[in-house]
Amino acid sequence: MKLYVYAARDKKTGKLVSNITNPSRKFWQRRGDCIHAISNYNYRHSRCKTYDLEPVTFELVEVKDDENENN
Repeated sequence: MKLYVYAARDKKTGKLVSNITNPSRKFWQRRGDCIHAISNYNYRHSRCKTYDLEPVTFELVEVKDDENENN
């Protein structure tokens, strides 16, 4: 089963943006929530738009950390 998380990325810098809804929120579990947050940000900050945002999808992959388990 594939798991995904969604984030807002600034198109100009390529960096993830975390302060469009809550300073501690950088990822969403649902794509629709991420797109909604971006839309709300764009609507509220249309005059002083500091970011050009796009949604980005990350696939979660579990990695077993054998190195730490042996210590």
